[in-house]
Amino acid sequence: MIINAFLFLFFIIAIIYSFKYRFIQISFIKESRKALKKERTSYYAFLMTLASHIGAGNIVGVTSALIIGGPGSLLWMIISSFFISIFALIENTLSVKYRQEINGETRGGASFYIDKGLGKKKLAILFSFLLLCSSTIFFGPLQVNTLSQSLIIPFKIDQALVLIIMILFSFFVIFKGTKIIIKFIEMLVPFMTLVFVLVAIICILLNINRMPSIIVMVVKDAFNFKSITGALLGGAMIVGLKRSAFSNEAGLGTSPTLSGMSKISSPVAQGYVQILTVFIDTAVMCTLMGVMILIYDINMEGFEGISLAIYVYEVIFGEFGKYLGSFLLFSFSLATWVSSYYSGETNILYLQSHLKKDGNHIRNLYKLLFISSTVFGIYANAPEIWSAIDIGMVFLGIINIYVMIKLDKDFKGELSKFMKEYS
Repeated sequence: MIINAFLFLFFIIAIIYSFKYRFIQISFIKESRKALKKERTSYYAFLMTLASHIGAGNIVGVTSALIIGGPGSLLWMIISSFFISIFALIENTLSVKYRQEINGETRGGASFYIDKGLGKKKLAILFSFLLLCSSTIFFGPLQVNTLSQSLIIPFKIDQALVLIIMILFSFFVIFKGTKIIIKFIEMLVPFMTLVFVLVAIICILLNINRMPSIIVMVVKDAFNFKSITGALLGGAMIVGLKRSAFSNEAGLGTSPTLSGMSKISSPVAQGYVQILTVFIDTAVMCTLMGVMILIYDINMEGFEGISLAIYVYEVIFGEFGKYLGSFLLFSFSLATWVSSYYSGETNILYLQSHLKKDGNHIRNLYKLLFISSTVFGIYANAPEIWSAIDIGMVFLGIINIYVMIKLDKDFKGELSKFMKEYS
């Protein structure tokens, strides 16, 4: 109930800010294209953010949303993503404005603008600690669990073997530094995204005659009496808001950590790039997944979580679908897992600057914590992790919304400079 109330208030604030700034998020395609052409590090931040957001939730979360909230949750998911994208613009603008160089790398995030912009060091340390926990204790294990199950379900691989492979991958790729992480993400993310989108579009085109009835069904279900009046109790509206907020994470303070690596001269330009990730993640990929399920009218009873996601593809594509679904879940969760390490490392570096400890000791401690969370993720119960994540994201969101409101003048100042220089 508390989570639902927060999400509803979160949505209302997003609507207010959208009107306040005259829906400037609409310009995201034009402005993000300029930014991505101008600065390579902006592109890297874009890919890292996509990697972070396109995880298990894009498949598992959407299937669950349809079961709980019905078809109408898809429309509310799209509506919500449009409005809350204004938060992505604001928080990522602030991240780039207050970024700083650490060990020769550009780093940033909510902790940096809470500290340097708002001047609340204790709150910044708390946020950094919470985000660090999210990267290692919550998000990491969830993606590890998804990754391992995506191999175990179709291939019957032993859990211990999966664990060994993932630990080796950590030492030979993830722990090798930002450059190696970026190279890996640059290879994986465009490919997995393209495969997912093409498969979904082909499925829709093969059943294009069903689309008018699907659209009517979604709209009717989104605006029926139960969906609206049950906003705080679990109707289509609140399920759509939840899926949107926890999928693209706009306004929750997580993506600023990734956009902080951008060296682009205009903070607002990077903010627009991050709106593009919101659009691709939710309005495109989550929606395509939902429509694909509705077109094939898949009976999802008796399945849940990862097995449900793989089952969806198996129903559509037969035996081949089992391996296709496994590949998509594996690649999505792997990308998110890798990006979560970078996010956690940035927050460790921020905390290190206040703890006055040796950098290598702090990093090694973080690596040990990351490996421990990997072991936990292999053997953990996924539904319990999901519940913990929901609560953690609410805490992050409450702090970040408060900070964005307090730093509104900073954003206005950057927006004014952007309008003069780029418009």
